Amino acid sequence: MPAPWLLAQGLLMGCQLIGGQLECVPGMDHLKPQQEIKVLKQQIDATSQRASDLQAAIQSLGELELAGEAIAGQLIEARWLAANPTGPQPTLIHWYRQGESGWLLIPGAVGSSYTAQSSDVGLDLMAVAIVITPEGHRRVASGPLGPVRP
Repeated sequence: MPAPWLLAQGLLMGCQLIGGQLECVPGMDHLKPQQEIKVLKQQIDATSQRASDLQAAIQSLGELELAGEAIAGQLIEARWLAANPTGPQPTLIHWYRQGESGWLLIPGAVGSSYTAQSSDVGLDLMAVAIVITPEGHRRVASGPLGPVRP
């Protein structure tokens, strides 16, 4: 039998080398390649459907819209556009800027408005609302605004 690292390099379907350990999708070791592909496609379809359902649930709450100019020193407002006016409202809004490694929380930037800073110049901004529903906490992100100009 070949070494586990060799199997992990694509010779054993459903397996990969993670942190020096051979990890395989459970129950895949007895299937033919065509059966393995079918099982993996079913898992991908189920995951995609769950993601779509979650996105639809979030959108049914409402949207977070940013209003204002992406200019340093200018006030930007996050406006909650509720899908149902009597439905859940945001309990908290956090602000983020896009850094080299993704979206970074802006320390102390909490609330429905944010004044763009000189440190934001050249970066996009985004707000995220926390909405409490009977199912739990949901996060609703605005679209990005920017890049911020001087």
